Amino acid sequence: MKKFVFASLAAFSVLTALEEEDLIWDEGPSVQEYNSALQQAITLGDWWRVIDYANIISYNFPTTPFAQEISYIMGEAYYKLDQLEYANEAFTAYLNHTAAPKHFEEAIEYKFNIAERFAEGEKKRLFGSPKMPAWVPAREDSIAVFDEVIAALPHSDFAIKSLLSKARVQSYFEDFKPSLETLDILIRRFPKHELAAEAFLEKEKVYLMQCQAKNLDPDVLDMAEVNLRKFQLAFPREPRLSEGEKLFSEMQEIFAQNLLETGAFFEKTKKIPASIIYYNKVVAKYPKTQAAATALEKLSILQPTSVQ
Repeated sequence: MKKFVFASLAAFSVLTALEEEDLIWDEGPSVQEYNSALQQAITLGDWWRVIDYANIISYNFPTTPFAQEISYIMGEAYYKLDQLEYANEAFTAYLNHTAAPKHFEEAIEYKFNIAERFAEGEKKRLFGSPKMPAWVPAREDSIAVFDEVIAALPHSDFAIKSLLSKARVQSYFEDFKPSLETLDILIRRFPKHELAAEAFLEKEKVYLMQCQAKNLDPDVLDMAEVNLRKFQLAFPREPRLSEGEKLFSEMQEIFAQNLLETGAFFEKTKKIPASIIYYNKVVAKYPKTQAAATALEKLSILQPTSVQ
């Protein structure tokens, strides 16, 4: 405990001494002294002070070896402070301006985590100011960050996870076609990976969301059926297949209900032959749905001799 107290006091005295210095280029502390203070601030977890010293080193000593990893240090400090947009900018600067980044994979992992947090609903700060509250939606921003991760490490687990998360964000914004394309990229690049199975299932979810839109497109149901078959062929023992089948059944129910409602409309307007045609379509095309059971009841009244 005493050693920790003494170390803290020593670090505080160094930091205070540096603050009291006149920061004139000729007379101010050396880069070594600033770097020493920076390292002590990191040890203490004083992240705002870390950023202050990192900025001084970056601005006043850009060509020294101490400046090479400064953007990464700043990114890490901003991340610790939950200043995610600033952290992302710092990591981007580090990856773009460092010839051989020492912390390349760590920076990519941080960017992936930032994108995930944005995708999950964390917000940015008003006007981009660290002093303002985080009220600005950032989910859409996650797509660009996921793309950076995918481009930087295209064959890594981070890329696979980024593709899946990116597709989910796209479907959240009802960009269904781009979402399906992203999922197809995942499946094509990583056909045996566990998340490829999740991608097949995610495609069924996207198709269901499309079916829940106002204008029903029969092609969507056909594509969902093809996707389910491919899922079954690629992962025949996958437990999540049952969930995919359930999603497809929900889609069938939507289409069946649509036909049933059309039949009911014709029945209500006394156009019985037309209503019978639609009720028969429900039974013929979607026999396992609840709508088919209702249609059979209707037919037993309207056409009792034809219903077995």
